[in-house]
Amino acid sequence: MSWGDSMEVDFGAGPATVPVWTQQVDLSGGKGAIPVPADGPVDWSALDKFPSAMSISWSGPDRGMLAALVARGMPALRWSDLPADVDLSATGLVNLGLHGTDLRRLRLPAGVESLSMDDPHPTLRVESPDDGRGTEVLLRFSEQPPAVPAGLRNARKVWVKVGGEFSARLLSSLAAAESLDVEFLDPPGRLTDTEALRVHHGLTTLTIDNAYDWDPSSLPDLPALRELELNGTLKATAKTLKARFKGTGVTVSVSGAKSDSWVSAHIDNPFLDWVEDSKAFGTAACKAYVKASTAVDGLPADAPDRLERAEAVLRAFVADLNAVEKKYGLIDTLNREHAGDVFDDLAKRAGVPDDTARRWFDENRHF
Repeated sequence: MSWGDSMEVDFGAGPATVPVWTQQVDLSGGKGAIPVPADGPVDWSALDKFPSAMSISWSGPDRGMLAALVARGMPALRWSDLPADVDLSATGLVNLGLHGTDLRRLRLPAGVESLSMDDPHPTLRVESPDDGRGTEVLLRFSEQPPAVPAGLRNARKVWVKVGGEFSARLLSSLAAAESLDVEFLDPPGRLTDTEALRVHHGLTTLTIDNAYDWDPSSLPDLPALRELELNGTLKATAKTLKARFKGTGVTVSVSGAKSDSWVSAHIDNPFLDWVEDSKAFGTAACKAYVKASTAVDGLPADAPDRLERAEAVLRAFVADLNAVEKKYGLIDTLNREHAGDVFDDLAKRAGVPDDTARRWFDENRHF
C-alpha cells in the first residue's frame, strides 16, 4: 500500500471511502465524518482496516466505542456530548479531548499526558491518579462562565482560553502548575485578581495573550518565575513589566504591543491582531471589516430583497480583502481561515444560509 491509497470501510451505516493511512478516525457525525448508525449496534471491526489509526473522534453515548478503542491500544480520543459519568480508568489513553456540558464525573487512567476540555461544567469532578500530576490541561470556555474542574490540583501545565474577561482567582485550585497560559479570545481581554497568582509558588512560566485591560502592578512576586510572555498587550503594560523585571532572573518577551489609541479604535474588530504582521495591513483589514459590519447592520429586516442586498455587501467585503491581499500579500493560511470565520459571522448576522455564504466566500476570493 502506498501513502495515497484509499479503502472502503463500513461501520454499519453504509460504505465510505477513506485514505488507508488515516490516523484520526472521525466517527463524530460531523461534516466529513465516516457515517455510523444513528442507533443500534456499530460494527467496530471496521477499525481493524486502519493500519495507522491513533485516535477516534466520537459523539454521544459510548455504544461500545471505549471497548473498541482499548482493544486496539489507541492512545487518543476526542469525545463530544458525553454522558454524565465517564470512566476511562481502565484505558491506556494518553491524549484526551472532551466536550460535554452534561459531564459531572470523569475518571482518568494513569499516564494521561494531555487533557483538553471545552466548557466543563462547574460541578465536574475529575478523579485521576495523584490529582493529575504530570498532566497538561487545556480548558476552553465559550458557552458558559469559566470554572476549573476539581481534582486537577497537581497539573503541571495549564492553558485557559476564555472570552473577554477572566479572574486569575479561578486558577487557585491549580496551585502546583509550573506553567500557566491565559488567552483571551474576545475583547476587551480583562484580566482581574492577578494578585491571586501568589499561591503558585512553583510557577516558572506565565503567558498572557490578548489581555488589553489589566493592571500589571497587581502581578505578585512569583519567586520561581523565569519567563513572562505577553502576546497582544498595551505598550504601556509591556513597558511597565520590562522595567520591573530588568536585571532580574525573569525574561520578559513581548509581541503585538499596541498603543492605547489603536486599541481604543479597534478593540472590537476581529482583525485587531493582524497589525502584528504589518500595521498598514492590519489597519486596512480592520477598515474593510468596519465597512462590511456597518452595511450588514443597515440591512432592512423586512426588505423583500434582503438576501440580494446581503450578497452585495458580503461580496464587496471579499473584494476589499482581495485588495488588501494584492497590496500587502500577507493573508496566509491562518489569516485566510480567520477571514473565513469573520465572513461566516457577518453572513449569520445577515441571515444568509451557511452553504450559500461559503459559496459566496470562495467564488471570488483571491487569497
